[in-house]
Amino acid sequence: MSAQTLYLSILASSMTLTESPDPAALASVEFVTEYAFDSNVVAKVMAVDQKTLTTAADPLDNLVFKISFNDKIDGSTITELKGRLYTGGGVEALEEQHADNFGYITSKLDFYGALDSQYDFFESVTTSYSASKAAAIKTALETMGALNELGAYRTKQVELAVPASTVTDLTPTELKNSLLDMRDRPRYLVTCDVASLPHIEALAEVMGKINCHVLLDIGNITDWQSAVALTETLSINDHRFWVFWNPNKSRPSNATTVLARKKWRPCVGDLLAQTLLRNARTNSSGIPPINRPVAGYDFPVAFRDMEKMAGVSLDEEAQNALASAGVNVVINERFEGGDRWIYGDALTQYDSKNSALRLTNSAEIETYTTNLVLSIVKKHLLKGMTSFVRDAQDECSRALDACVAAGLLVQPSELGGLYYLLQITPRADDPFSKADIKFSRRPEGCARQVFFEGTVTK
Repeated sequence: MSAQTLYLSILASSMTLTESPDPAALASVEFVTEYAFDSNVVAKVMAVDQKTLTTAADPLDNLVFKISFNDKIDGSTITELKGRLYTGGGVEALEEQHADNFGYITSKLDFYGALDSQYDFFESVTTSYSASKAAAIKTALETMGALNELGAYRTKQVELAVPASTVTDLTPTELKNSLLDMRDRPRYLVTCDVASLPHIEALAEVMGKINCHVLLDIGNITDWQSAVALTETLSINDHRFWVFWNPNKSRPSNATTVLARKKWRPCVGDLLAQTLLRNARTNSSGIPPINRPVAGYDFPVAFRDMEKMAGVSLDEEAQNALASAGVNVVINERFEGGDRWIYGDALTQYDSKNSALRLTNSAEIETYTTNLVLSIVKKHLLKGMTSFVRDAQDECSRALDACVAAGLLVQPSELGGLYYLLQITPRADDPFSKADIKFSRRPEGCARQVFFEGTVTK
């Protein structure tokens, strides 16, 4: 999506927010953003007269504007700006003309986006007005009910509809490149779109390049046969690719009455939230408890008043077929203290009967420890070969020992009592500039099935 530009225009008796400038505007504020708005966003604009001294060059420096963008459905604030208007030229003009007065620069709305932070909502904000029209602007604000006295108990504001953005979907190549170009490497890529196989393949390609996980919700499907068929059509045999299906409907999370309609909703948002909360519970060594899969009793699905969709059957045949296809289903399970809606399995798309990589937590441990070793090794590159081998081996061993202590790795039978085996050695064909890394370990598994044998004795 290309950047969107919005223009807040103060007219003689009204205020508008449009996608093009209004030549009749007494004052204007130009917003440039990379974010997209839907049709449910409103902008609330108010100004407060601070009763401070002004200059002839900037006679409206006493008016502090507060502009908030809000969701008109739940009233939540999307972003908010607070500052004064400037006579034009943007932050560049401010820096040129007031280089010795940083406080003056930062008091202007134009300062938003000036630091070029990756977290800025607006890329730039540019205000403009003519000093000769200051009185007319103040009168217009009073007329439309947007001007407030300092300390007023009841504040007045103007509410404007924000034009909906025109969003163009990224091509698979654009999607792949945008993810690969991110400064912070993502650990999880989440999608609910199964309509475009090329986009899913692009995510899988990113997954392979940066060694992360893809979480796919296969959508609003009402029979397990279709869920299995769709999953098998993807044919992505990789432990880093996970598939989820929510064959249930529920009320909105903010519903305050039972009259709110129940609808289907994807489950991967809830799963991702619970995964990130789990990952945040690191130990003293900074190791997340990824040995615990986000599934089962301890991770109930947080949707309200859930019920299975009409026509959905999850009998033994269905559950076996879904497990065979590696589909993790949101199901209702009975426990001693009552029933819960849970993620009923912890499977990846890795095709194997008994490999640990079939399990989501084992797959996470594999990618986490691989990325951990590679990131440490990368720090020690471009050193002398001897010190590289020694320093990388020592730091990797300390990090992996912390993983063992956190329960991520278990003792395999093939390593002679060791929890892992890491060897960093100069490469035989070029020992001067290349090295080999061999890393063996066994990740923690996940108890999916139990075989009960009971005996009644005398």
